[in-house]
Amino acid sequence: MHRIIDWNELWKAIHASSPGKAEKDRDPAATWDKRAAAYQRITRDESEATRQELALLDLRPGDTVLDMGAGTGRLAVPIARTAAQVTALDSSGGMLSILEKRMIEAGLSNYSCVRMRWEDVVVGRDIMPHDVVIGAFSLGFYDLLDALRKLDAAALRTVYLFWHAGEWRGEKEMELYRAVFGEEGALKRGYPDYIYPVNILHDAGIYPHVRIYHAVWESAFDSVEEAARNWVTMHVHGGEDTSPVFEYFAKALKKDGSGRYVERSIRPTAAVWWTKEKEKEG
Repeated sequence: MHRIIDWNELWKAIHASSPGKAEKDRDPAATWDKRAAAYQRITRDESEATRQELALLDLRPGDTVLDMGAGTGRLAVPIARTAAQVTALDSSGGMLSILEKRMIEAGLSNYSCVRMRWEDVVVGRDIMPHDVVIGAFSLGFYDLLDALRKLDAAALRTVYLFWHAGEWRGEKEMELYRAVFGEEGALKRGYPDYIYPVNILHDAGIYPHVRIYHAVWESAFDSVEEAARNWVTMHVHGGEDTSPVFEYFAKALKKDGSGRYVERSIRPTAAVWWTKEKEKEG
């Protein structure tokens, strides 16, 4: 079938237009090492979104699972309670150190950590194929086609991807991005939505299932100031005016019964998955 659009080349062009993405491509470990603690602070209370994702996974007690871009273990830790073995792969040692601490606190030992960029991994040498491979909000690669092919090669049974559907930031948060980075700068942050990886997979001869659902995300902080500092750590590279950040969080956060300041959002999200042909035939 003749392709009118080369979705992977379009993805590359969008990726290359963002200075922030180019910086992460050069040294993703350094970027995420600096953000590891802030990232853990944001994601530690995302229990509902985590439950939603886990409910979509077909995990079996004897499974080996690869969590590509595992971060601080939001999925890897609960998955280790079900699966036989979990491999947590991430380029950031800072992220993986938090993940390991969480595994130990949970009394889990059926895991291993691989500190590598996914782009540098050779399946069969650096990691062996796993029954299930997961990429949850970890598709920020320049060459997405190559990354997706490698995920497919690493899976014995099923690959699961989670990615945003539509604009990943709410209207109010977009206003904050514009205030800090300007109109053009705000548009250059973030990634195209799920339709890109779906179409890239389609062009590669992989026809995935897609389910759109509304993910519930929550972050909790001890103060408005902490939330603002955390956002700056995660998003600001230097030189931007961060004064609108405090104002945004002063309005966005709601104090709960425990005295914490909570931000809650509901975002359209895509679960994209495919099962390998051998499993289908079996």
